[in-house]
Amino acid sequence: MYLKRSTSKRNNKVSETFQIVEAYRDGNGNPRQRTLLHLGTADKFLKKDIDSLINGLLKIKGLNLADLDTEFDSAKSFGQIWAIMHLWNELKITQAIAQENKKTNITIDLDSHLKALVFNRIDDPSSKLKLLTWLENIHIPGINEADIHYEYLLRTMDFLISHKNEIENKIANRFLTLFDTSVKLCFYDITSTYFEADNSLKEDDIRKKGHTRDHRPDREQIVVGIVMTQDGIPIAHYTFSGNTADRSTIKKVVQDIKERFQVKNVTIVADKGMVSGKNLKLLLDNGDDFIFGESVRQTVIAKEIIKESYESRRETDIKSSEFIYETNKEKLINYEEEINGEIKNRKVTRNLRFVACYNSSVGNKKYSTRMKNIASVIEEIEHIKHKEILLEDKYFQVSSYLKRKHLTRFLTAKIINNDILLTREEEVIVQEERSDGWFLVITTNRNMSKEDIIKKYKDLKYVEHGFFELKHSLRLRPNHHWTEKRILGHVMVCFIAFQVSCLFEKKLSSLKLSWEKAVEKLRRIKVIEWEVKDRKRRGLVKSSEEQLQIFKLVGCKKPTLNYL
Repeated sequence: MYLKRSTSKRNNKVSETFQIVEAYRDGNGNPRQRTLLHLGTADKFLKKDIDSLINGLLKIKGLNLADLDTEFDSAKSFGQIWAIMHLWNELKITQAIAQENKKTNITIDLDSHLKALVFNRIDDPSSKLKLLTWLENIHIPGINEADIHYEYLLRTMDFLISHKNEIENKIANRFLTLFDTSVKLCFYDITSTYFEADNSLKEDDIRKKGHTRDHRPDREQIVVGIVMTQDGIPIAHYTFSGNTADRSTIKKVVQDIKERFQVKNVTIVADKGMVSGKNLKLLLDNGDDFIFGESVRQTVIAKEIIKESYESRRETDIKSSEFIYETNKEKLINYEEEINGEIKNRKVTRNLRFVACYNSSVGNKKYSTRMKNIASVIEEIEHIKHKEILLEDKYFQVSSYLKRKHLTRFLTAKIINNDILLTREEEVIVQEERSDGWFLVITTNRNMSKEDIIKKYKDLKYVEHGFFELKHSLRLRPNHHWTEKRILGHVMVCFIAFQVSCLFEKKLSSLKLSWEKAVEKLRRIKVIEWEVKDRKRRGLVKSSEEQLQIFKLVGCKKPTLNYL
């Protein structure tokens, strides 16, 4: 049944009429139609009877025309929550929480409160108090915002950190199953995050001053380490006191990964900040493989290898922008050992595989940038030298400027004959030029090709990208807690959010769309609520083709009112 419009022309005048028509098939199966009701000419019908006719039809549905012109009570974002919930269920986090909660007497709804904490981190990270306001603007099926309480959020964090390894293992094993991978090769890196204010610092406080990656040596901080599989899947995190040295964490992390995931050996990939004689000796003694970055400047053997690589490259007809050179050399390892309560310095020699890689575009860029900086600094120093100030003040400004520009290795300033003499350290500049574009890796692995060794080391970018997301997208900082348990709980909430977001982004890889962009696009799907004659009604904004594609890649169904 449908509304049909007919036109006719008489005496050069066109008229329109409307009929309600029914379509049917005759006895021979041919399509036919019959008029059920004549509504009259358009000019009379539309002006006189349209409102009353529509009202009559709406009454069949228990509505009237006025109901179509109403104000909504609320419009809550739902599309992004729908996708995140699917990822949450795929990682079986609810089951992991339930299994661990069987060991406790906690009666609060841990799952709902953890969902609120993690979903908030992914959607619109805020403090625990502001989270309650955020809940007013989003729709999470099965969760009533009135049932989420601030003190329960804190208790949920306490529960998390009390069962950290068990929950983390369950989520990690789910990841390993989904991606059919293992932990035999892992990436490990470390970062720091500082605190804005001093809140009752204690002597044994986890917040301490140390080497900062955020250029805030004036602030207390904590150190956070992350372990990822070779597929870029985050499986474990560690929180250390703020004065912890990077290299001192390797032993604990490698032992923990082996015990937790029941592997006899693990190949650890880490940058040069993790390298120490003690770590190398430990890994070599335990039979664990490693792929570590090595400074191209700080050791004699590294300089020798880069020189050999440089000469080899000059003698080779290079077609590509990247050149890889490998060699085996004896490395002298210095380490400390405690004997009868005394710390003794020890030395041991081990044959290791060294792989050097050169990238011409990186090398040319570094060389060009450095030479421009040197020229710019020389020009600025000449300007300082002509100032009408004391010679000592000029020298102080020149020295400070060189330090600020990190060029003290290449330019030396001295006061000679009542003037400031600036000297270019040509030998150092030439040596630096030879190192431009090179990086060096040491490894015990004899089976991987030199190309694969370099690729695995470059894949540390997954962890570096993860730290960026933790600090910026998921707002690891600012941390509004000051007791150690709550600080650790906050870090774990951020880490679980990071795991969910990693799964999100992997699902979207074919779209080349970041999870942040996907969340932004899906937010536009809202649950709308209004009231008609004391009867609450609910609607859902229609999904666009792009949004439907995101849902398909994530693996969840199109959201409908039935799922609300």
